[in-house]
Amino acid sequence: MANEISQWAGAQGWRVERSSKTIEEDALGTYQVPTLHIIRPGGELVLNPVALHVIGSDGRVDLEAFPTLARVKLCGGGGGWRIMTDSNVPLRQPWDAKTFVQLADDLLS
Repeated sequence: MANEISQWAGAQGWRVERSSKTIEEDALGTYQVPTLHIIRPGGELVLNPVALHVIGSDGRVDLEAFPTLARVKLCGGGGGWRIMTDSNVPLRQPWDAKTFVQLADDLLS
């Protein structure tokens, strides 16, 4: 996911900074995951991995916006990534470059 978001953001001319963070889970132990900090007109986005073992999903990554503090949860599954609001309402959009750019706009407005 981090690689495709980095490509999609770069295609928009947005600056992307990569780093990593450590996650610790009982079943998996401690592991490193990539994070992204995306700087674009109107604000910044952070791709923040949460965990691989999540109830109802095969992984969760948050997409957070600053300065608005808006967020969506990206939940993995057999059919790909699902976009969920903080109130757990699915956004029923395909996870692709067009949806990512629209989410970035919406999260920062």
